[in-house]
Amino acid sequence: MIRIDRLNFSIDDFALRDVTVHIRRGEYFVFLGKPGSGKTLLLECLAGLRRLSSGAIEIDGRRVEHVEPRGRGVGYVPQDYALFSKRTVRGNIEFALRIQRSDRRRMEATTHELADMLGIRHLLGRSIEGLSGGERQRVALARALAAGPKILLLDEPVSALDDETRDGILFELRKIQRQTRTTTIHVCHNLDEMRAVADRVGILREGKLIQVGNPEEIRRSPADPDVAGLLGLGTILSATATLHDNGSRLQFADFALNSDQPAEGEVRVLLRAERMRLTRPSSWPGEIAARIESVLWRDSTVRLCLRAGSTLLRAEVPHADAEALSLVEGVEVAVHCPGEAIRVFPEVRAE
Repeated sequence: MIRIDRLNFSIDDFALRDVTVHIRRGEYFVFLGKPGSGKTLLLECLAGLRRLSSGAIEIDGRRVEHVEPRGRGVGYVPQDYALFSKRTVRGNIEFALRIQRSDRRRMEATTHELADMLGIRHLLGRSIEGLSGGERQRVALARALAAGPKILLLDEPVSALDDETRDGILFELRKIQRQTRTTTIHVCHNLDEMRAVADRVGILREGKLIQVGNPEEIRRSPADPDVAGLLGLGTILSATATLHDNGSRLQFADFALNSDQPAEGEVRVLLRAERMRLTRPSSWPGEIAARIESVLWRDSTVRLCLRAGSTLLRAEVPHADAEALSLVEGVEVAVHCPGEAIRVFPEVRAE
């Protein structure tokens, strides 16, 4: 449905560089990256709001990099929603239909269908002023969908909402996308947000597309330590690796571990938080003595920050384990890192 090939765009001292990705028809695709990674600029290039320095954008088999925004078949919801404050909710939703010179019957039917789908029919006569953040988001989405776009572009659509409203909107976004089968591109920097909606995800860093895959693929095999850190997979540490027993021996600042991955020299290591095992202190070989620094209870797991010497470690355990071990701040524990908890990345030299 969308082919982006070697897209380049520069503004001031920032550049999108050689971005290439193909997005399938009917797919919900998320670009994930830290603020300043180029996510919004990439959306604006797709929408036709920015002219490329070089490269190609193809939508539904047609090159569009020189086509004006209204000719691309794209619906765009910017981060601030950009609603027309002088128009009612109905007037905002009907805006694109008026540009298309739709007749009154079609405008009425489309407006009511979208308002019902998004639960805002009772707001049609209301002014935009005074609407809540969640209501504004729904109006902006209805306005973008009213013209029947081939592609829907969503720029940080829930970043300004509270957690409860955000979760509800994400559920609605995914449900509507499945109902309409509109190819959707959503940019965000929040891992939970990405997981809630994405079929596939592309990781952006400093204007470059680093990795593309479904969320589980990227979670299982992050391309580099920065991706692992962005996804919040655990603790990233530097180590010196030596070959050892068909794998390697990893020497960290305060402890050493054995890995199944052969490696030698200076490396970066991911210790996966959800794969770490905690027990009461003992004298088992390979265990790391640590003290609990902080405890955060979540819906189904407990997140822990542990101190081992000068090193801070992250772990995530089920509620039952936390309760059985009475895991609270100050408690001494033994940390075990089985092979599946360790991923070794070769040290990348600066060019």
